[in-house]
Amino acid sequence: MAVIETKFSIGDVVYRAGTHTTVKMHDCPDCLGSRKWKATSPAGGEYEFGCPRCCASYVSNDALSLRYTEFDASVQRLTIGSVRTDSTKDHGNEYMCLETGVGSGSLYYEADLFHSEEEAFVAAKAKAAAANLNVEWVAKLYDKTLKLSDYELSNAVLKAASDSITETNVKFRSFWDEVEWSDSAAEIKEAVEKFRAAA
Repeated sequence: MAVIETKFSIGDVVYRAGTHTTVKMHDCPDCLGSRKWKATSPAGGEYEFGCPRCCASYVSNDALSLRYTEFDASVQRLTIGSVRTDSTKDHGNEYMCLETGVGSGSLYYEADLFHSEEEAFVAAKAKAAAANLNVEWVAKLYDKTLKLSDYELSNAVLKAASDSITETNVKFRSFWDEVEWSDSAAEIKEAVEKFRAAA
C-alpha cells in the first residue's frame, strides 16, 4: 500500500508567507520635503505658499502624484484542519485551516506554509520583493514638467488686466445710471464730461 507523506498534519500550527499592499508616498522632488515654495515677483516682493504637489488635497494630473502602492511581507499564524493531496497539481499538497474555515474556507498551498514564523517571514519578504518588480514606480514620473497652470496660480499680468476691465465696467455703469436719470440735456452733458475726466 502506498503511503502519502505531507509536510504538515491536522492540528499542526503553521505560518503562512504572504503579502499585503500599503499606500506610500515618495519624497516630493519639487520642494525637497519642505512642503513650501517661495516666489519672487519682478518688483522684488517675496511670497511663500504650500507646495502645490505635496500639499494639495486634489491633483488633476495623476502623473504628478507622489502616491504609490507597495507590497510588504505579511505572516499569518494558522492551524491545519484539513489536508488535500492531488498528484496532478504542480503546487503540491493543499491545506485548509481552522481559522479560515474547513470545507468551505480558504485553501493554502504547501509551498506557502512554514513551521516557524521566522522562515515564513523570509519567504514573505522574497514574495513582496518579486511582486514589487511589477509596480509602476512613481519615481519614473519625476522627470515630468511641473506646470504652474495645473495648480491655478494667478498670473500678475492677467490679474491686472482683469482688474482694469472690472474698473472700466463700474465706470460705464455709473455713467449710464447718471444719463438714464438725467432730466435735461445739461445734466447729460455734465455726466459725459465727468465720465471723460475719470477715464
